Amino acid sequence: ILIGLVGSEMCIRDRLKMHFIIPPYQRGYRWESRQVEELLDDLLDFVKSMKSKRNRNNEGREPYYCLQPIAVVSHPKNVDTYFVVDGQQRLTTIYILMHYLSKNSDYEYPVYEFSLPSRDIQNEYLAKLEFMEDDKKYIDNIDNFYVKKAYSTIVAWFSRDGHDRYKGKIRDIFAMVPDDDEEQNDVRVIWYEISGKEAHRAFRELNYGKIPLTSTELVKALLLQERNINSSGHYSRGASYRRALEWDSMEHALQNPYLWSMLAEANDGTLSHMELVLDFVADRLNNEMTDENGNRPVERKESKNSRDDFNYQVINEYLRRNDNSSDTVEDVWKRIQIIFNLVSNWYSNRHWYHLIGLCRILQVGKQRKRRDFVEYIYKMSVDENGTPIDRPQFTGRLEKEVGRLVRLGKGITLESLRYDENNDAIIRVLKLLNVQETINDNTEEKRFAFHLFEIFNVTSLEHIHPQNITSDIGFEDFRMWFERRSEDFYKLDDAELRALLQNDISNNPDSETMDMDWRIAEKKQEVEKAISVLKYLTSDKKIFSDDYNQNELDRNATILDRFFGDLAGIKPEDMHSIRNLALVDKKTNSAMQNYLLDRKRSILMDRHDSCDVSNPKNLKGTYAPPATRKVFCKEYSRCSPGDMRLWRPEDRNNYFRVINDVYDYYTLK
Repeated sequence: ILIGLVGSEMCIRDRLKMHFIIPPYQRGYRWESRQVEELLDDLLDFVKSMKSKRNRNNEGREPYYCLQPIAVVSHPKNVDTYFVVDGQQRLTTIYILMHYLSKNSDYEYPVYEFSLPSRDIQNEYLAKLEFMEDDKKYIDNIDNFYVKKAYSTIVAWFSRDGHDRYKGKIRDIFAMVPDDDEEQNDVRVIWYEISGKEAHRAFRELNYGKIPLTSTELVKALLLQERNINSSGHYSRGASYRRALEWDSMEHALQNPYLWSMLAEANDGTLSHMELVLDFVADRLNNEMTDENGNRPVERKESKNSRDDFNYQVINEYLRRNDNSSDTVEDVWKRIQIIFNLVSNWYSNRHWYHLIGLCRILQVGKQRKRRDFVEYIYKMSVDENGTPIDRPQFTGRLEKEVGRLVRLGKGITLESLRYDENNDAIIRVLKLLNVQETINDNTEEKRFAFHLFEIFNVTSLEHIHPQNITSDIGFEDFRMWFERRSEDFYKLDDAELRALLQNDISNNPDSETMDMDWRIAEKKQEVEKAISVLKYLTSDKKIFSDDYNQNELDRNATILDRFFGDLAGIKPEDMHSIRNLALVDKKTNSAMQNYLLDRKRSILMDRHDSCDVSNPKNLKGTYAPPATRKVFCKEYSRCSPGDMRLWRPEDRNNYFRVINDVYDYYTLK
């Protein structure tokens, strides 16, 4: 829809001395690699299809490539300066492309100016061409992230086989070569100029049928309009500009993954995090506009298939009822600032940050939606009159709520929790332990990474001392287990066996008179015989799968498992208790397999150290929460960790003691 305007074709060459300004109400740059590549592929197809100058088209003209329409509003004072109403994504991409082409040429070609007055960080990033550098500035700003991604896509596209040789031709079709003597193949654009009064309506209508504007973007447009008139009858242009800067500052702060994951799921797909604040403000305004019959002006749409414009509809209705005055806009803006400052205050208090994050990840059953969760925390922060309570009181309420969320059911104790029977309860208790370990660690003001915890889905229960093996796991897995365990056995020397078995003898009165050398020899002989049998039974898949051999497989595997279980002093009732369980992600759980503690520790720390979330589609490594790291490094027995290969009784008891203390602290309030 082009609102009745007629566009004219213009060469990009004629636009190179112009200055384009992106108004504050527009969304940020969001082209993905696919869209950038489609533009480059189109340009490549065009230069490949260009005929010689003797073969002109039917009208005798040189062929040209035409971009999608650009709609602009001329600046009231500055010549050759335009506000971009539609076409920001294409203009930004071409701006990036032209600078890339200019960089890879012997001639410094002209490129139009491009500025974003409401986005200082992105404006500087584009103006200084920082996207062409190898620094990491783009990480802290979502707009710059997409700009850098677009530039990287362009670089990668030209590095493909055959593409590089077309670099000069693609550069030339933008009419960047200073040659006025002859007509050239060029890039053109359909150019629409709109009167200033129609700019906002044009922006909305030109985007109709394309990617719809989000509710947050529509609210932003409402609040940044310069046609709002204050009580004195003057236009509030200064206030509008101020709000644009403040909006950008708040959005940047809310993009902090730690702050966001305190109140919302890390990977919920929300682009503009200002939505979190607008949710709260819109709910309050909607309640204030309720009539005497209890009817609210706007009802939420719960359907997943319907677009959620609730925030926009509420704020738009509130402004409409108050004549869209500047004072009313300022009233809404102050509400937004108050809620943003409230959320920032929660985050700045390190203890509150962890308790609020705990309240979120400990929710059971149907999860509270983000907008309801913020309201839920807010109600704990105020009294019945809506007045903020003091800090200690708020902390106490949060701790009490954490205790309620983690408390075990009637008749269930920490001692009675069992793997595969009480997994949800065990996971909640271990979540609490891991966050509390971070609270206790005041060095460098560390914070628990709720976002990484969710991105890697660290909710898989790992047995610290490996579970006993069974022959029903399949030939390859069983054979790998056997090779690992037999290797572990042959690493032990007599001195290590003596030290490890000493504990077993001291706990068995009937064994005190046994000769240690004889006992070591007996143990070794029993295990070596089992290894010999298992070596034969795993030498061939047919032998392994023979029903006749199953009993021998299980019996000798039990001997080997029991040997290491005895060394670790683990009883059957301890194997599946919380004393022998830790939280990891599923991939780490699979990687640890049935290794002993030392090998599991190495796998965990290697994966933790290589944690990389820069590519959401190809996550690397993992996030190992603090209590899990302490478990596999035996830090709960730091005074006397003993053998680092085994999870022994004193390790399990120390670990359980910490779990119990943390659990009691919260649940006995």
